[in-house]
Amino acid sequence: MKNALLFGGSGGLAKELVAALERAGIAVDIVTRAKNRANFVAAGNNTVSFVDNSYAEFTPQKPYDIVLFTQSLFPTTPLADTDSTVIAEACDVGLVHQMQLTHKLLQGHDKTKRQDFCYIGSTSAYAGFKNTSVYCAVKHALVGFVKAMNDEFAGTATRFWLFSMGTMRTEMGMKVVGQDPATFLDPADVARRIVGALTDEGNMFEPEIVIRRRTIGWLK
Repeated sequence: MKNALLFGGSGGLAKELVAALERAGIAVDIVTRAKNRANFVAAGNNTVSFVDNSYAEFTPQKPYDIVLFTQSLFPTTPLADTDSTVIAEACDVGLVHQMQLTHKLLQGHDKTKRQDFCYIGSTSAYAGFKNTSVYCAVKHALVGFVKAMNDEFAGTATRFWLFSMGTMRTEMGMKVVGQDPATFLDPADVARRIVGALTDEGNMFEPEIVIRRRTIGWLK
């Protein structure tokens, strides 16, 4: 049985990814900073680990076939009104911790065995929207990171993926103002698309996948 490691297990997309991975017969180890630990019940082959502050504190104890980084913070204030600690934490959770964890997971890595690293981006990286500058910057940085990692591991069985979505029907997505929530992407549909790509055994590789909304409704 293949196994997966997922960071940021409390998010709406993360929960759908776990379900999609389970349906594909993949055991999932979940890592989360969630405060309400009672909400997490290990099901099937899943295990749950909790970290108090930095995701980078977590040290994997075994190799994984698939690693998914879904953790992110979404400050929604003008930069001048955003506390510097909020800026630092958003950059840490959305980028720095992910790079540090990738570094850990690559130690002693067998380049001949397929391993998939999946990062969750956003269409905000390509457009940029007011009052979300920190989030947009973090997601834009992931674009460069994934490109660089694929270049470093060119010709090996290791793949680095970036899935960048439009607004989804999640708790984070509901923070977006001025748009019709009825047009938001269904996270279950997105999760199926991601897991389908990660589990495909063919030679096709789409390192940077952008999933946009076909219709965007604007509220009056």
